[in-house]
Amino acid sequence: MKLSFKKRIATYNLIAIAALTAIAFITIYGVVYYTSYKHLDDDITTEKAEVFSNLDWEEDTIIMNKMPEWEEAEHKQLEVNPTFIQIVDLNGETVFKSANLQGNHFLFDPKNKATTFYNATINNQRIRQGQFPVYNNDKKIIGQLTIGVSQQESYNVLHNLLIVLSVIYIFILSILYFIMSFVASKAIAPIHQLIESTAKINYSNINSRLPLPENEDEIYRLATTINELLNRLESSFYQQKQFTSDASHEMQTPLAAIKGIIEVLLRKPRTAERYEEKMREVLLQTNRLSQLYDQLLQLAQLESTTLVTKKEHFFLEPAIKKIIKNHEALIKSNAIQIQNSVPSDASVWADPLLLEMILDNLISNAIKYNKMGGGIFLSWDAATGILSVKDEGVGIDADQLPLLFNRFFRADESRSSQIPGNGLGLSIAKRLCDALNIILTVSSVKGKGTTFQLQFPA
Repeated sequence: MKLSFKKRIATYNLIAIAALTAIAFITIYGVVYYTSYKHLDDDITTEKAEVFSNLDWEEDTIIMNKMPEWEEAEHKQLEVNPTFIQIVDLNGETVFKSANLQGNHFLFDPKNKATTFYNATINNQRIRQGQFPVYNNDKKIIGQLTIGVSQQESYNVLHNLLIVLSVIYIFILSILYFIMSFVASKAIAPIHQLIESTAKINYSNINSRLPLPENEDEIYRLATTINELLNRLESSFYQQKQFTSDASHEMQTPLAAIKGIIEVLLRKPRTAERYEEKMREVLLQTNRLSQLYDQLLQLAQLESTTLVTKKEHFFLEPAIKKIIKNHEALIKSNAIQIQNSVPSDASVWADPLLLEMILDNLISNAIKYNKMGGGIFLSWDAATGILSVKDEGVGIDADQLPLLFNRFFRADESRSSQIPGNGLGLSIAKRLCDALNIILTVSSVKGKGTTFQLQFPA
């Protein structure tokens, strides 16, 4: 049976207190028990000394001198805290026993060689006994002395104490259970408040936050952690909405262009050259849609799965040359000057396919957003493991730099249809860099250019 959190708190605390209380009560009982029997044993030891003072022996024979004290009335009856004595020889024959033993005999160990205390009964009366070996002058045991005293009073005290402690223990645990339940209810009240507040948050009021308790304890930390989670969820929620809106906008533009071209062509007959011209425009917009679809699919795959990277030693210079060659037509049409100072032996530990995608995005951006006749500078710092891609293009405002890696973000100057793109390339590059533990940073000066840096792990 599963207990609620409140009952678990109450139960665990009750078990802890019950264990401590049990230890305390056992200790109390043990001290009283030891004290009671120590007192009886001390009385027996004192009586032993007196009896030994009246003993004599001749070789192996024990001789009893007259002991007036044992003629007193208290040693002739069993009723009022009597003291009993019994002396036996090596053959187990009784040499002497007090009159109050009457027809009873103490059990004893004939091989006993040391002082021994134990409990016994005589006529249903509880007796504490001490057995002592009797030595002659040659240090030879010639008999056994057994002395007994009534332990009924000590037994009654211990018995009553045990009952009292047991009753008090049960009473304390019963009271403590209700106290612990009440305390647990008070302790978890802030948690119930957090649960109620969290249950009220949905997509329509996702900007709501949990109230923080006054005490900065674990519950405060829990509420703070949940609020931080809500911040991330809210950011992700609005990014998702913005993503949907931006994707719709980016797809609407080429679709609207294609629709407009087709409507124009259908209004009246055109020349073959005009049809061909408009078909090229349709093809251009179709290619734009296809590129958007491919990048959206690629981004969705990157964000929905954990990338499995296959790292190896990768030489940067051949890959950069290959990418520059792929964009050769656009470079020539814009008269862009490429200065590649990356040495041929510069290598990094990375996934070749993913790193080529990153470099292609950065270099193509440097080409597209460069000015006519501008330059692109690629450099490698072996000491820090940093690859820099710098252009002399339009640059980006400082307040827009934090948004640069957001999906569909494009600076105002880049939203012209003359510059192809949809704002997904840098988002993909950033995701790939994170997968490869590459730190991607950007710096820019408005009107002077932008610099991207890839810092590879050591």
